[in-house]
Amino acid sequence: MENLSQLRGAIDAIDGTLLALLNERARLAQEIGLIKERNGRPVYAPERAEQLMRRLSAQSQGPLDAHAIRAIYREIMSASLALEKDTIIACDGCVGGRSHRAAKQQFGSCVRYTFHATPASMFMAVTQGEADCGVIPFDEEGPDAAVLELLGGTTVQLCSQIMLEEGGASGSERHLVLGSVLNTPSGDDQTALLIQLSDQPGALATAMEPFKSSGVNVLSIHSRGARSGGLYLFLEVAGHVVEGSIAQALEGLRSRHLPVTVCGSYPCFQ
Repeated sequence: MENLSQLRGAIDAIDGTLLALLNERARLAQEIGLIKERNGRPVYAPERAEQLMRRLSAQSQGPLDAHAIRAIYREIMSASLALEKDTIIACDGCVGGRSHRAAKQQFGSCVRYTFHATPASMFMAVTQGEADCGVIPFDEEGPDAAVLELLGGTTVQLCSQIMLEEGGASGSERHLVLGSVLNTPSGDDQTALLIQLSDQPGALATAMEPFKSSGVNVLSIHSRGARSGGLYLFLEVAGHVVEGSIAQALEGLRSRHLPVTVCGSYPCFQ
């Protein structure tokens, strides 16, 4: 019993130290929030968050594993976001829906959530600054045509991705996060591109050639019919858009008169 009391006492002492350190961290987060506000930068920096998670997971000597570390720091960062500003995350669908659960998995319980019945409403909230980020589903067929049209016609950028843990590895449980600016590189990224194709034989092969010649690895391809005719081709490629090989592929697309939109670069799944 004495050993149990000693161990509990040691934990109480550690908790006191942790609390003091967490409050100091929170004060620093508030200062960062003021700097971001002055510079017009978004409060959520997914590349910075992912770099932190990767570094801490690599540094840990156990017994906490990477999953536990991410869960703990998710809430620490959620509290920090809420202190930096009244952070609002727009969700596709309703309270308790899959997008809401995915958003909470990414952003924790300290931020505020709003709910939108249509993609257009959610995109508008992010574009007009009424929400800091938005969360949309990415099913096995990829984003639907309405979402692709919005990605091609607004300034919204895809800035992060979520795999809803309760759904395992099913592609239907994947979600993408909308932001207002292009991320800086995290060190391990992928880029989403939207290409408009005419409904003609050989159009897909023509669109793929610049990636092959530039050595860019195409990770996924999804297509949807466009209301204006032809197809939307939604590609995810390895790397950040600032990398030379992707820039070369984009130039190749434009030289072939293929309209292409960079929809964002975001950290790969770990």
